[in-house]
Amino acid sequence: MIIDIHSHIKRNYDHPETEEKELLADMKRNKVDFRVVSTLEGLSIEEGNQYISELVSRHPDCLAGCAVINPKEADCAQKAEAALSLPGIVMLELNSLEHGYYPDSCEGVEAVLEEAAKKQVPVKIFSGIGSRSMPQQWLGHVKRHPELNFIFLHMGCFDYGYGCVDLALEYSNIYLETSNQYEVQILKKAAMNVPKEKMLFGSSWPERLTRCSLDVFDMFHLDDAYREAMFGKNAEKILKLRK
Repeated sequence: MIIDIHSHIKRNYDHPETEEKELLADMKRNKVDFRVVSTLEGLSIEEGNQYISELVSRHPDCLAGCAVINPKEADCAQKAEAALSLPGIVMLELNSLEHGYYPDSCEGVEAVLEEAAKKQVPVKIFSGIGSRSMPQQWLGHVKRHPELNFIFLHMGCFDYGYGCVDLALEYSNIYLETSNQYEVQILKKAAMNVPKEKMLFGSSWPERLTRCSLDVFDMFHLDDAYREAMFGKNAEKILKLRK
C-alpha cells in the first residue's frame, strides 16, 4: 500500500472538477492508494480548507484533508478549531515561508498547536529554504508538545537537510517527509540512519512529479521492510487507518 502524506491541489475556479480528475488520475497512474491533500491557493484560508473538506469527502476511501493555518492571524486558534471540525480534515499544516513568520517568535504558533493537541492530530511544518524555515526554529514547540507528531516536510530541503535528519534521530516526535528532497547525500544519510518508523513518503504533487518522488529511493536498495514502512505503514498508523 502506498500512502502519499503530502500533496496539494491547484484551484481552478471555473472548472474545479478538472483538478480533481487530474489528482485522482495521478494516483491511479502511480499506484498511490491514499493521499493527504491541502491547498495553499486562494485568498481565504477558510475557503481553501472548506474546499479541501468537500473534495476529500467525495472520496473518503482514498483521500484525507490537511488544513492550512496562518498563525499570524489574530483568530488563528479559532480557525484551527473550525478547520479540525470539518469532515475529512485529519491534520494541520503550517508554512512559515508562505505566510512570512519566524516559527520560534510567532505567538500564534502555540495557539494553533494547542488546538492540534486537543484533537491529537499530526502537524505538518514546512522546513527548508530561507531564514524562516529552519528546522531548529521549531524545537521549542517540539519539546513543549511531546504528545504531538511533527512531520517535517521535505526533510529540510537542500538548505537544512543534514541537520533535519539529526533532529529526527534526537526527538521521538519528529518524522521526516520525503518530497522535494533530491540531494543524494541527505537522502542517503536519512535512509542509512533514521529508523524506518520515522520516514513518511510524500510527493508534493502537482509541484513535483509523483513518479520521481517514488523512484528516487531505488538507488538506495532499501529492504522490503523499510520500503513498506516508509511508503505506507507509518502513514497508516499516524492517520489511524488501521483497524
